Amino acid sequence: MFTEYLNLIKNDFVLLSFITFAVLYLVYMVVIKMHVAKYERKNSKPPMHYKMFRLYSKNLVNNAPSKKEKQFYIATNKITWFFNTLTLVFFVAYLIIVFR
Repeated sequence: MFTEYLNLIKNDFVLLSFITFAVLYLVYMVVIKMHVAKYERKNSKPPMHYKMFRLYSKNLVNNAPSKKEKQFYIATNKITWFFNTLTLVFFVAYLIIVFR
């Protein structure tokens, strides 16, 4: 039964991988938008150097204009690293399934 399931996954690999990465991308977008909205609601202004999918350098984090903005950049880095790692894990898992 388990081998039949793996064969089904192999046959629909393109569709399954596309759907998985699309869902992962959408979840990342929702999480990061909620994170930015929470910051804007608390501080009534957007962060100065915010860009989607950006990892902030230590220099930018250390020279942030306020402590709240510094915490925002650190949290954004953690969210982005988490989703990048999750994407890499899914990619490796799919490679293992396909080339098994």
